[in-house]
Amino acid sequence: MKKLLLAMALTTTAITLNSCSGGGGGGGGGSTSTYGAYQSPYITATQFVNSLNDVDGTTGINASEVTLFEDETVRSTWDSEEWFVIYDGLRGEYKAVSLQYIRSIVYYDYYSNNYAAADEFRNIEEDDMYYGNYDGDAYGEDYEDVSYNSYDGYFYGEVTGYQYEDEVETHDVNLIASEKEELALYNKVSKISYTYKVSLETATSLAKLGDKVEGMLKKGAAQEELTAEDQAALMSDLENITGVTLEEVVAAEFDNQKKDEVMKKISTKMGTTPQQLEDEILPQLLGIQ
Repeated sequence: MKKLLLAMALTTTAITLNSCSGGGGGGGGGSTSTYGAYQSPYITATQFVNSLNDVDGTTGINASEVTLFEDETVRSTWDSEEWFVIYDGLRGEYKAVSLQYIRSIVYYDYYSNNYAAADEFRNIEEDDMYYGNYDGDAYGEDYEDVSYNSYDGYFYGEVTGYQYEDEVETHDVNLIASEKEELALYNKVSKISYTYKVSLETATSLAKLGDKVEGMLKKGAAQEELTAEDQAALMSDLENITGVTLEEVVAAEFDNQKKDEVMKKISTKMGTTPQQLEDEILPQLLGIQ
């Protein structure tokens, strides 16, 4: 029983770490695989640019990159939206983009994912250019090309003329660390949700559990040396995530009917599909074949 619990927890850590490797577009996560209209409401500036590079096939010195993040940029007019500035490797120019706009883009696919959001952005951009708007949307309300002024160090909108400038730099080390940790968590959550087709709530729980197990291992605890308190904590977390007990998992290994019951319960709890459970989640996360 102890070994199975540890295997489950350690596999969770592997899922968390593996899904966060690489610089691909990642996904905004979705709990279904039904074809229809979706958005990426949690996409970040970094994820958007990574996805643009995937869509465009740009790498190396030709790749797009974030120049000013949304928490580093203010637009010289009252605006409730968060703007970030990127170097667009495909177009060879700088752009200011509204984060809220990117998150509101509607596209059609089988689930929410950042690649589709970036692809649809390019489609919208092509449409704008077709109608003569070569520097962004018609009014610069969603995105616009910007030019860098080396004299004052600001970017200026080609459509609006608005100034995009750095916010006052923070010297609060704790705040900086907190922002980095939050961004890292967002990246993990979105990639887990996209890779395993689970709900954002489940992806968040998996990411946090993976961090917890990784922290235990870094303390030098070998598998057989985890304390009873650690085991109890992991057991509670796993049961909360999957909606099943360890006893049900063990019984499912030897009984097809119970396996079907476990699959149904986990599928409902984790916001995914039975097929995804059969192909990936059950064998990788719970060790049930």
